[in-house]
Amino acid sequence: MLGRTIKLYLMDGTASGRWQASISQWSGLVYKIPRACLKETEDIPELNTPGVYFLFGNECGQKFVYVGEADNVQKRILQPHLFEKNGSQWDDAVIYVTPDGSLEKGRVKYLEHYFYKQTCDCARYIVKNGNTPTQSPVRREVRDSLMTAVENIKLIMPTLGYKVFEPAAKTSVSGENQPVLLHLSGRKAKAEGYLNADKSIVVRKGSSFSLTETKSCENYLRKRRTELIRLKQVVNGKFVEDVKFNSLSTAAGCILGRDVNGKELWLYPDGTSFKKKNSQ
Repeated sequence: MLGRTIKLYLMDGTASGRWQASISQWSGLVYKIPRACLKETEDIPELNTPGVYFLFGNECGQKFVYVGEADNVQKRILQPHLFEKNGSQWDDAVIYVTPDGSLEKGRVKYLEHYFYKQTCDCARYIVKNGNTPTQSPVRREVRDSLMTAVENIKLIMPTLGYKVFEPAAKTSVSGENQPVLLHLSGRKAKAEGYLNADKSIVVRKGSSFSLTETKSCENYLRKRRTELIRLKQVVNGKFVEDVKFNSLSTAAGCILGRDVNGKELWLYPDGTSFKKKNSQ
């Protein structure tokens, strides 16, 4: 594969300000705009055109992303999103636009759907979209040109600090290409999950979920439990899809509805707790 040059321009002369990213011989532009700088972007006319955007944030130690599209990206991002009604707040917006305004509605809808599916499949971030974006049909030649943009955006995104399109690595047992499976069992819920290399855990589809909470259930756990139900990741006390948690305790607390030490409750197949096995 031939090498490519990514050009990064710090628009405000500081890494904490606005960034513009581009790739040689590609007309697309990608901007990283901190929330605090968003209203200062009148000097970027491209942001008043159609585009695809990502809103990144961190909530209770959990990284999240929202994938969206708009006919006027700047105007749309300044408006509230549904996930913000529960108190969530994004920190940075990453926006893809074209200076010539060639991203008409069908194209941005296609890209929005594609990137939404990619973020879900990679499972590195909580995806805040309440519904799956509709995929617009496009002609084959248009789809092929959009894939060029997709590959370039995937190259640029990590340079901006987001590995949203890199699949979460799974730890393995004795060098085997199998994830480390853990299980948890309580009076009102049972769950199974697999460990990632960063010690996060993905609770597997089909695991049960306590619909009641004890007085010890911390506010951040209550908030995350409400979010799981609102996003329909948990329905009638069951996980209907795989869900990533950044810590064993957050996962266990959400499942059981109480404040717990997840390292003691998550067990390996031989019955040894995570805490005991990893303290040896």
